[in-house]
Amino acid sequence: MTAHGGSWRALVRELGGAVLDLLRAEADALVRDLGASGRTLVRALVFAAVAGAVAFWTLGLLVYLAVELLTLVLPRWGAAAVVLGAFALAAAALALAARSRLRALESPDVTVRRRLADSRRWWRERIEADPEAGTAAPPEIEEELP
Repeated sequence: MTAHGGSWRALVRELGGAVLDLLRAEADALVRDLGASGRTLVRALVFAAVAGAVAFWTLGLLVYLAVELLTLVLPRWGAAAVVLGAFALAAAALALAARSRLRALESPDVTVRRRLADSRRWWRERIEADPEAGTAAPPEIEEELP
């Protein structure tokens, strides 16, 4: 083998290492993106759970107090209906808040597609920025490989 053949192998090894480094970097970035989506999902679920717990534990006392206060000016059935309507509106507002947080999440398949599109765009920009890089003739090989 000549020194030229050895440098060719070194270039191939270097290229392979660069591709592996690129794949590792892309995988790390994808893991970070998916982790951020997971944390956002957990926060939204905790928010919904806390809202449900607060509503559950205060519901009995609030309903009783509201109905008793309204019985001073309304019949008992009317007071119960007004309180029911108010709590239904509050529950709807909490459900809408939880839904808006869940809709803000990026699904994992969208995250993967976005990362792949970003990578393709980056490579395309690099290739278009240096059009001579792809058209250069390969170095001449002095001897045939076995």
